Amino acid sequence: MADHEGDGLEDRRTADDLTPRLHELADGLADPDCDLDDLAEIEEELVAARRQELIPYLERHLAAAVEAGNWYARHVLARILAETAGRTSLEALLRAYSRDLGDDQDSLSTTLHVLAREDPAAAREILLPCAVGNDENLRRAAVWLLGFVPGPADLDLLAHAAQDPDEGIRSAVVGTLGSHGTEPAAIDLLLHLLDDPSPQVRISALSSLGFLQQPRTLRKIRSLANDDNPRVRAWVAIALGKSSDLEPADPATSAVLDQLAADADPYVRDQAAEARQRKLLRGDGRRSR
Repeated sequence: MADHEGDGLEDRRTADDLTPRLHELADGLADPDCDLDDLAEIEEELVAARRQELIPYLERHLAAAVEAGNWYARHVLARILAETAGRTSLEALLRAYSRDLGDDQDSLSTTLHVLAREDPAAAREILLPCAVGNDENLRRAAVWLLGFVPGPADLDLLAHAAQDPDEGIRSAVVGTLGSHGTEPAAIDLLLHLLDDPSPQVRISALSSLGFLQQPRTLRKIRSLANDDNPRVRAWVAIALGKSSDLEPADPATSAVLDQLAADADPYVRDQAAEARQRKLLRGDGRRSR
């Protein structure tokens, strides 16, 4: 019994010893003149320790770093929190991720979808309320992450989010719809988003539809060949090029690609030329068989 009590005291002492180290790390991350090599040593020490008692402090320091707009501190503290708390840190990490601080967030986005996939049901319990909440940054992040743990019931939520005034949320809807494959309701919603006022949303929808290669989408895709935005017109060519194996000799698609090959914008012309070449190669391949 005494040995067990001694182990408990040792555990508490270790946690107590690490709490000042965590505060030292957080202070250093907030100091632009601090030695990063010294901070890296503390970071690795805390990652290796994985002390559960530090989780509340990590969450507070992470939230403070995000509030201060410190993307590097977010990166470091989010890594320690994820290693320490695992998938129970998903909500805190999602909130941290949701704020745009100017960095690419590649490592944090990877961490989030890995944790979500470890327990999709638990992840969805967190994500669904966030996806319909009042914080538009959090809504955008939750809609994005739902794409890695999709469920049939999400389509109603996504249809509502497709009407969101925030362009970033509508763009996230497009990516998440791709996780629903060729589900007719998902395809219908992607077709609807081809009429979105944002060129970036239209481009994202064209990209998804080109990948999904559904014959019934070709007419709507071709209709955007007269879009005012040259990048949208270029993505019409790209999408038609990906879908050319559906109808390699389709005269309507050939006519649109010919139109885009004569476009005033050089990028549009280049993409149309590549799409026409793919179309010809695929048509020749089919004839040779």
